[in-house]
Amino acid sequence: MMEATGGHEDEAANHHRRRHTLSRYFSSRRTARLRPSTEARFDDLVRSCLAAGPPMDVCADLAYPLAAGVICDVLGIPEDLRGAMTEWSDAAREHGKAQEAARLRRRLRDGVDSALRRIRAQQHDRSSDDSLLAGLALARSGPEDLRDDELADAVLDVFLAGFDTVAARMVYGTFFLLARPVQWRALCEDASLVPGAVEEILRLAVPGGGWIPRYAQADIAVREASIRAGDLIVLSFQSANRDEAVFDDASAFDIRRDPNPHIAFGHGKYYCLGAALARLELSVFLTGLTRFSRLRVAAGPGEEPEVAHQKVTGGLNRLLVTWQTTAEEPRRRGAPPP
Repeated sequence: MMEATGGHEDEAANHHRRRHTLSRYFSSRRTARLRPSTEARFDDLVRSCLAAGPPMDVCADLAYPLAAGVICDVLGIPEDLRGAMTEWSDAAREHGKAQEAARLRRRLRDGVDSALRRIRAQQHDRSSDDSLLAGLALARSGPEDLRDDELADAVLDVFLAGFDTVAARMVYGTFFLLARPVQWRALCEDASLVPGAVEEILRLAVPGGGWIPRYAQADIAVREASIRAGDLIVLSFQSANRDEAVFDDASAFDIRRDPNPHIAFGHGKYYCLGAALARLELSVFLTGLTRFSRLRVAAGPGEEPEVAHQKVTGGLNRLLVTWQTTAEEPRRRGAPPP
């Protein structure tokens, strides 16, 4: 399970220092430069799946390898730690694995600390390494920045926030789209619909865990309830993003929805630092997914989507899909088989 990292008294100050230290590494301009490498990474995954032939598991074959690879590259996670990073992320989200998650986090904290020290000790070339880890190791810290002993925890928290959350939406978004063949065909035929599809996935295709804890910083009256300063409250993104007072036909999934003022990334000073990166990954994912001809959820015995009941954040453990292969084309047109 995920654990609290602060309290009412220090939440705002700790958030300010983290954001001050990390925000420069997640700007829209910096994120845009990641598109070619993200497209190349996903192209390799798509080629492997096309070569292997159907069915494929959207979770294991596409979404999770893409999301893990991108966030590890952005952070600069050493190769020998990447497997443990995803293992820790899974344990942190699963019921009954708090001790295992804590053990893995301690190991990873030590590994990231070692990587930071190694970067500082070497003649590190920043022109060839634009990662967060290299930036944090070599930056001159000010009084508002995180201390050296806080950097490893910050890196781990960014990974936890930016890996499974994005991958799960890729998978769930695929499921939503394939359940609506008209919208899926429209997306395949018109690439200009991809940005709208990304926003609607962020709004509505939320596997679970679309909630966030916050401490009230002042007394607040909400209808019949009274919230006191210092109270721990839980905010539900799913509820807000289905508000009929804001969205027409709020429960309907519509990739042409405009406007779409969802709050999947929060709001104000707590707006998600990785919003641009998540949008980039989802955009690349959806664009690449359209390369599979007549893609559909596999419907054979034992091929049902597998719900991730073990995760507090929900989602799917498996989503098998199939598609029309080149070898099937002649038979579809009535020609003899090759």
